Amino acid sequence: MSGHIEGIGYEESKDYKQRKSENIRHTIQVFDGCAEEIAEFKTKEDCMLVIYAIFKGMEQDSKAVEIPTQEEMEKQKDLIKQLAEAGQEVAAGIEDLLKEMFNGE
Repeated sequence: MSGHIEGIGYEESKDYKQRKSENIRHTIQVFDGCAEEIAEFKTKEDCMLVIYAIFKGMEQDSKAVEIPTQEEMEKQKDLIKQLAEAGQEVAAGIEDLLKEMFNGE
């Protein structure tokens, strides 16, 4: 985590090495004057979780970052999905409440 790093980012690209199918590559890149691919994962969500871990480490001024395992990432993705579903339920309830308040039902 030391040295000159201008940025860290996600890139989604097509893998043209296998001409039979269009595989999508999900990669993390480091920018230090030029873009350098440092990791590839199965999904965009996996990349985002790893980037989040990197940023948390940088925020804490760490010299090293513990990257989550596949099992940990699956648990985190499941929790995020549950939160999103719960948020949709809450939003629907608030919408009903607002309709009731403003329509006088």
